[in-house]
Amino acid sequence: MTNCCAIGSASKLAIGLSAGTPARMDFIDVHSTKVFKTLSDGSSKTIRGTLDPVDVNVAEGMLFVQFRTKLWLTAAKMAVLLPCLGFTNTSGNDWTLGDSLPASKIIVGPSGAPEVTYDGAVPTDVTWEGRKGSDPIMMDIGWIAKTRATATAGTFFVSQTSPAMTEGYVYPYPDGAYNVTRLNVGGADRLFPLFRLHLDYGTISEFNQSVTATNLCPTKHDLSFGASALYSTCDSTTDLLSVPMSGDVTGAALVIDLERLVGVTTYETIFNVANLKLLAQDNNIVKNDFNRLPINGKGYATGSTAMLIITNIAS
Repeated sequence: MTNCCAIGSASKLAIGLSAGTPARMDFIDVHSTKVFKTLSDGSSKTIRGTLDPVDVNVAEGMLFVQFRTKLWLTAAKMAVLLPCLGFTNTSGNDWTLGDSLPASKIIVGPSGAPEVTYDGAVPTDVTWEGRKGSDPIMMDIGWIAKTRATATAGTFFVSQTSPAMTEGYVYPYPDGAYNVTRLNVGGADRLFPLFRLHLDYGTISEFNQSVTATNLCPTKHDLSFGASALYSTCDSTTDLLSVPMSGDVTGAALVIDLERLVGVTTYETIFNVANLKLLAQDNNIVKNDFNRLPINGKGYATGSTAMLIITNIAS
């Protein structure tokens, strides 16, 4: 009998701008990978008098590369990822969502296998979410890349400690003191048992005289928020259900404030949505449970403020 462990336990990941050196970081999954190379061979229109495609009639077609990375959210990781996600450092610790997406490089080193480098990568979407329970706050990023290349294991990741890991301190789910998740509705801050903030870039690809993508461009920013509010006779949380959330709503300021105090140092990541339009929802009524009001909204910019600004304090 032999002892064994999951082969993924020794795998490695690094992310960073293509113009720099990717930073290695801890991660949960690299999944939903879709990499395929088309072949230009005209096999459906053969006229050579044979049922078999002939080797001289084949050439390389387009390369499509798409995958996702999932990791626990920390301020240290956000410091690396914010530029890759199209945010620009506008002042101090504030990062503002812009209109362009710079090219990123992502290196994955499966245990005992060659390292794979995805270059010219841009995000398709990103989700930040959390819920009450034992899991920390999570970030899930979809990517589409221009190129894919393999190299011998050990080319970039020399060992399990080289290069050094970018980790930081995870944010547990908000507890009301630190990690306060706030949604200002009706002039008051609310606490929620879960939240989900999703940003879709509407990324499209173009292949101009090339078998690999020449342009990967965002076409829109679709920002959505989801949570649920409780109606409880225990703590008198009833007023939110009486707030109109339909028609030509003015909108609310959304702030998701994640904090972690380690010793005397506070690590903080704050999501500021300039204007959140709430969508009308009917509450769920269950006799032997809390009544929940689904909270769903769509983010907008205002005349003076960008749609999404992230404040990130990593040290």
